[in-house]
Amino acid sequence: MILADGRRSAYAVMGDPSGLPVVVLHGTPGSSRQIASLDGPARDRGIAVIAPDRAGYGGSSHDPVRTMASGARDVGELVGHLGLASCAVVGLSGGGPTALACGVVLADRVSAIATVGGVAPLDPRDPSLPPDRLWIKTARRSEGAARLLFAVIVRVGRAWPERSLDRFATELAEPDARLFRDDARVRAAILDDIGNPSPTAARAAARDFYLLARRWDVDLAALSVPVHVWHGTADRNVPVEHARVIAARCPTAQLHLVEGGGHMLLDQLEAIIAGVAPREI
Repeated sequence: MILADGRRSAYAVMGDPSGLPVVVLHGTPGSSRQIASLDGPARDRGIAVIAPDRAGYGGSSHDPVRTMASGARDVGELVGHLGLASCAVVGLSGGGPTALACGVVLADRVSAIATVGGVAPLDPRDPSLPPDRLWIKTARRSEGAARLLFAVIVRVGRAWPERSLDRFATELAEPDARLFRDDARVRAAILDDIGNPSPTAARAAARDFYLLARRWDVDLAALSVPVHVWHGTADRNVPVEHARVIAARCPTAQLHLVEGGGHMLLDQLEAIIAGVAPREI
């Protein structure tokens, strides 16, 4: 579809196209390709998984001035384009903040929000959060420097997806590494995602981390729709303290900690999505 400002917004519909609608926002970096393994399970559950490529990823145009709120408004245009009166929104990892923003910006059209391995606001910073990792430190200093860092990562992934995934898996919690190694559907989806980045993926990832390092332009205290905060206690990418901070700042939040769980909980994601799907279309 073409957004109001002329940018292109690409999206995939997985599962049952006539089923209960749930928008699922991919992580950073990535695209809707990374959740292709949900197609069959969503169809079995009667759910339409609507997976947009966030700005700059997949087939969607880059937005150099994107904010948390404007990313949510992009989702709102997609919801209108599809003629949906209401839907749930699930955000994975770096897509979590945009999902939370949808709960504020699109409160009249969103029935529930869920984050899975989501990132908490870093400004103002809660003292319980662990020190920032390299990506955040770099983006806080310079969005351009972060772009160069991600350009290398994207280029290597495109050239050697198998090697890149296996190396990435060594840095993950064991549940994540095992899933990428043993689940053929999940592995194929992630490899497809790594091997087919958009030309602006590095710029989009840098923008994500630039925004994460700064004060968001949405107030989580304004959330009035149900929010489900899912997080694995063994998550190495986004430590579980982030989930506790999100839950503490969202007045409608329910915290769901998966003991020993990894980052995006891909082996439980279909059940998480089904849990927030609207009761009726």
